[in-house]
Amino acid sequence: MKAKSIKGNSPEEIKTALEQSIADGFQPTLAFVFISIKQDIDAVSTLLQKQNITIFGATSSGEFIDGNVGTGRISILLMDINPEYFLLLLENYNNKDPEALAKTMALRAKEQFKNPVFILSTSIKVTEGGDIGEPILRAIESVSGPDTVIWGGRAGDDYIFDETAVFTNNSLMKRGIIIVAIDGDKIDVKGKAVAGLRPVGTEKIITKAKNNWVFEIDNQPASDMVMKYLGLDLFHEEAETFYPGNMVLSVAREKGEPLLRSSGIFNLKEKSIYFPGSINEGDRIKFTLPPDFEIIEEVRRNAELIKQKEMQAADALLIFSCAGRFVHFGPLAGEEIEGINSVFK
Repeated sequence: MKAKSIKGNSPEEIKTALEQSIADGFQPTLAFVFISIKQDIDAVSTLLQKQNITIFGATSSGEFIDGNVGTGRISILLMDINPEYFLLLLENYNNKDPEALAKTMALRAKEQFKNPVFILSTSIKVTEGGDIGEPILRAIESVSGPDTVIWGGRAGDDYIFDETAVFTNNSLMKRGIIIVAIDGDKIDVKGKAVAGLRPVGTEKIITKAKNNWVFEIDNQPASDMVMKYLGLDLFHEEAETFYPGNMVLSVAREKGEPLLRSSGIFNLKEKSIYFPGSINEGDRIKFTLPPDFEIIEEVRRNAELIKQKEMQAADALLIFSCAGRFVHFGPLAGEEIEGINSVFK
């Protein structure tokens, strides 16, 4: 299998890059497309469709190839996988139970492959609240088992926090689940989730929350506690436009590593904070320290361990990066990604 990455600031630049990538006879069959919601998605899809390339597409909040990180752009990973080794599924969960729908999709994949690997994304209307990610994961596991390999990330919208989209050839959905199921007996898929953010301080309890909005932490207004943690004393006008993007919670689990939840929207009137990931009343949390240079080296070391112990060489490398990492790392985000790239080349 071969893979090539292309990027551009417009469909025209993607057209040129695509033509250059296939000039040597390379014939991609599958494309992972991460694209700003401000770009012309239909135009990019049409370019790939003309080359008979199946599209796994998601709008994003920052796009990158190697260490070249930017926003408002288009990044595409092209792969020449045998079409018999993958299955692309896209379904609309509007007015449907997303968990039941994901289970049906997983069953289709299981019918085609004995050992399917799942790469997925979802799109949502942010103001509708709720998180479908966790239920979808559990639904897939209920079909193919708890040891199933599943990777992915939710679609973004350039930090607008309104509405995202997932898409494939000739079909785009703003309440969608997109899955590419890969034959795990034909293609080896390995990976690792890495955060690098370290919990600090005493454990606290989410005492009031609804639909991803946290209203109280330890029975205190959530926004007041967060501003105290960040060392901020904002005037009313400042607080109205405050974006607490550099605040991340570490959420404890009964089993496994803690979950990380990056903050999103701040509501001064209700003294609440919206978190894009699932968070519930009763969750045990800690605040986290901001990232430093050590984290970049830690991420690279994790990549080295995967190479040494699980995958000596890789034909392609796919990274789903939390949008919050660009807020946290700033210019260092490119160095973090380049550190991984330097391991696998």
